[in-house]
Amino acid sequence: MEKQYEKDYIKGLRVDPERVQLLAFRLLTIFLANKSLNTMRDGEYDSGPDILSMYERPEIEHLLLQIAILCRTADDNAIHGRVISPRHNPIVGKLYPDISNSNFIDLNFREACNKIIHQREVHYEVIAGEYSWNSYLEPVLYIYGKKNNIEWKAEIDVKEFCYSVCHLPE
Repeated sequence: MEKQYEKDYIKGLRVDPERVQLLAFRLLTIFLANKSLNTMRDGEYDSGPDILSMYERPEIEHLLLQIAILCRTADDNAIHGRVISPRHNPIVGKLYPDISNSNFIDLNFREACNKIIHQREVHYEVIAGEYSWNSYLEPVLYIYGKKNNIEWKAEIDVKEFCYSVCHLPE
């Protein structure tokens, strides 16, 4: 059975969609828990919430990159057409192909994966809390990079990005 699967559906490394969905769950959970965790912070750097909150951004970036690489790998290794077909390639944000002007185009899931893989900088949407240590992250990311010496910016709706992972065909 395994050999038949490999012969018929993939030509490279196999990607388990359920594992990728679990990564998307973890990514979205970090954003959704972020406000609650940060409202428990007391500004003392040795409290539990303060210690745990220092892992948020590195973990977000690690999960985001894992998801993007795995989804692109699955898409590139599919033999019978792309996994991320136009039908399963929803809009997950905005792409500003040239940040020197305000023109943007819709950012679909596959292109968001590309931008995540090739990014040079990540910015977060931070909402101010009652105190500086109570600020929290909204599930929106701003990814920056350069293509052909033109700087671009991608605005990614993390909720839509994660939901898209859950609707990719196997």
